[in-house]
Amino acid sequence: MNPISDLLTDACLSRFAIDLRLPEHRQIELYTKRKSLAFQDPAPARTLPADLLGVLVAHQLLERALLAADDALMDGVASWQRYLALPRKSATDKLVAEVYRLLRIVRIAAGHRQGHIEFDDGLVRIACVFQRCSLSLNITPVGLALLQSFVRVWLDAPRQPYGEAYVEALLGQYFADIVLEVRKFADEDRVLYQFQQRRYFNRHQRLDCDNPKFGVCDGAIRFEIGALYADPVRYPIDFFVAVNDRLHVVPVEALKDGALAEADLPRWQTRTPFETALPASFRARFGREVMVVGLPMT
Repeated sequence: MNPISDLLTDACLSRFAIDLRLPEHRQIELYTKRKSLAFQDPAPARTLPADLLGVLVAHQLLERALLAADDALMDGVASWQRYLALPRKSATDKLVAEVYRLLRIVRIAAGHRQGHIEFDDGLVRIACVFQRCSLSLNITPVGLALLQSFVRVWLDAPRQPYGEAYVEALLGQYFADIVLEVRKFADEDRVLYQFQQRRYFNRHQRLDCDNPKFGVCDGAIRFEIGALYADPVRYPIDFFVAVNDRLHVVPVEALKDGALAEADLPRWQTRTPFETALPASFRARFGREVMVVGLPMT
C-alpha cells in the first residue's frame, strides 16, 4: 500500500471502526519449554503527518461549498480553471480563493501517481508534475492545521452572528499566519497572493463582553474600557452592544483610543437572522448568577 492508502486505512480504523468486533489475539502457553519466534525489523516511522487526511477533507468541503451550485465548473473542468472562476467580490472571497489554491496542491499530489508527499526536517514537502506544470508546497504541520481551521471558520460563519467585517478580520489573520508557515510554493501562477492587513486580530482568544459602558460624542462611540483592560493584545475583547435596536459585535481591534467612528458602526452589525437576538447556543457563554444583596456567596 502507498502512504496515502495507509493513512486512509488508519484513519478509518481509528475514527469509524470503534464498534467493530475484530479478532482478539491473546497468548497461550501449551508447553513449559519456551521458543522464540523471528520478527522483522520495525517499519520506519510514518513519513506523513496524521492531519493530512483532514487537509484533504477540508479541500473537498471547500470546493463543494464554492462550486456545488455551478455544475459546469464541477464537470470536466480543470482545478486551475475552477480557481480562476472563484468569486473575488470581497476581501473574504479573495482570501478563500488563495486557501483553495494551497489546498489544491495537496489534493493533486495526494491523488496523482507522480505526486510526492513526505514529512522531513519539520516540513511537509509536497510536489507533483501535473499537466506539464510543476506544483510544490513546503509547509509546516502547523500550517496544515491552520488551513483546516480557516476552512472550518469560513464554513461555519453563516451560522454565527458575527458580521462580514468581523469574519474578514478573523480569516485575514488566519491567512497571514498560514503564509508564515509556507516555506516554498509554486503552481501555474507561481506567486501566492498576499494581503495587507488593516490591523492585527487576535484569533487565539476572544473575550466576550455583553455589558459594555459606552457613550456617543462628536460622531464617535466611546467605550469605557479602563486602564486594566486597555491593552488590546492582552485583552482581545468583543463588545456585544445594541444600538438603535440593532445588535453589533465590535472587536477592540477596531477601536482607536477606545472609540469607534459612528459611521463605521454598521460594519459590525450582526448578520441575519441575528439582528436583535443571539443564537440560543450563546446563552451559556453569557450566563451569570444573579446575586442577592445580603445573602452569603456559599
